[in-house]
Amino acid sequence: MLKRIAQFWDVPPANALAALTLIALVPRLVAAIFSQGYFAHDDHFLIVEAAASWVAGFDYNYWLPWNQGADPTPSGHSFFYVGLHYLLFSALKVLGITDPKSTMLIVRLLHALWSLIVVRVGHRIALRLSNEVIAWRTGLFLALFCFMPFLAVRNLVEVACIPFLMLGAWQFIRRAHGPTWTDALIAGLWIGMAMNVRFQTIFFAVGPGLALLLQRRWLHSITYGLGILLPLAAIQGGIDSFLWGRPFAELTQYVMYNLANTTTYGVLPWYNYLLLLAGIFMPPLSLAVLFGFFRRRSPLLLWLPVLLFLAIHSYFPNKQERFMFPILPLFFILGFMAWEQWRKASAWWQKRSGLWNGVLIFVWALNLLLLPFLCTTYSKRSRVEALYSLRDQGRITGIVLDDVEEDEPMMPPLFYLGQWDLEIVPWGTAMADQHLGQWLDSMDIERRPDIALFIGQENLVERIARMEAEYGAVEIIGRSDPGFVDRVVHWLNPVNRNETIVLARLRPHHRTAD
Repeated sequence: MLKRIAQFWDVPPANALAALTLIALVPRLVAAIFSQGYFAHDDHFLIVEAAASWVAGFDYNYWLPWNQGADPTPSGHSFFYVGLHYLLFSALKVLGITDPKSTMLIVRLLHALWSLIVVRVGHRIALRLSNEVIAWRTGLFLALFCFMPFLAVRNLVEVACIPFLMLGAWQFIRRAHGPTWTDALIAGLWIGMAMNVRFQTIFFAVGPGLALLLQRRWLHSITYGLGILLPLAAIQGGIDSFLWGRPFAELTQYVMYNLANTTTYGVLPWYNYLLLLAGIFMPPLSLAVLFGFFRRRSPLLLWLPVLLFLAIHSYFPNKQERFMFPILPLFFILGFMAWEQWRKASAWWQKRSGLWNGVLIFVWALNLLLLPFLCTTYSKRSRVEALYSLRDQGRITGIVLDDVEEDEPMMPPLFYLGQWDLEIVPWGTAMADQHLGQWLDSMDIERRPDIALFIGQENLVERIARMEAEYGAVEIIGRSDPGFVDRVVHWLNPVNRNETIVLARLRPHHRTAD
């Protein structure tokens, strides 16, 4: 058995690219089917929720200028990726597919297929820059890293832009003698498309241009710049001109907002992303990859953009782990190739091949242990199931979000409810000193909430009693529990809340507003 595994690792099949595609497809299809929910706030509320509300004739976050009143202001978001979802949701609606879970299954399947480009192009880059064995091993890691299928089916712009970056990188190094000016143009087009998805990839885009200038390839640098500008002008410029009457309005607002909010979302040390890279590919392999990346600075056309992206994000005070996602595959490819080539030439490692084999056994064992769990992770399960189960309650006038642990309770994913014209009353710790009944009675009688979501089980009996005393009768109609991984994460670190949500029907007292 071990001999067969070693042979599989050391001897690429005749058609390695096709084999890697199939190997990568399996866990991504599993994730598309079973990994429901959403990863973080942005991959749902800035993409799915926005697009779905537009299809329903609403604009829940008021991004569109005609819904903002007399003085509309851009929100600082690219409308390209969310616009693609809007077109997809509109087409599915025409076909009669309106159930949110069915809709998201299709979305995840499309993202799973899109992510295969990363594995295929990653293998080609590694093959161009190393040899068949190293390229095969690189492709296996890209295909089977435990976190990649889970992220691949999410709606994160930081992940959706990666195939474009990989295609641009491949265009630069596909020829042994270096890129032609047309290669630079096409690479610019691909990277410009990545910027349409994720504005911050501009820090990556600067790298190849600077490398071309350092290599004194003047024509290449010009055509590369034109390649980037064409999709930006056509897509960002076109959409913003239609919405705001001027090109690049959203991009301008995005830059202004981030400059004004450099510390709003927290400040982490400059080395935070280095720690992320030292851990995400599983130590000690990740340490080898980190060593390999910084040891070899070639090819400069790929190495420099990854370095600039890392350096600029490390300098910027606001750091979130997902900001590094766009460069993860390329960082791994460059680092792993450099490590493998150095290790093969190292006399010290040649004498200790068993040590490295032990490292690989540990990494692969841990990775394959985690892979099925992450591929079937139902992230934010309690929130999704709570709103989805309310579809059986008929039309709802409003929802009270009762939470005694957070200043502002979580945002409800209304996409799974399928209703947008309802009152949402977030009742967190910031409202603890106020009278809930008086607050609700001040609303128009037709918009007073008739549903409560009790988020978390802390002091649940007292909270229900308060709701009954101040507002009306409370009838428990359901309960939504977190998924397995959510519970494990809470067990590992109680800071991550284990949100059990109790659903209740409210029957307000017959009172009139003051």
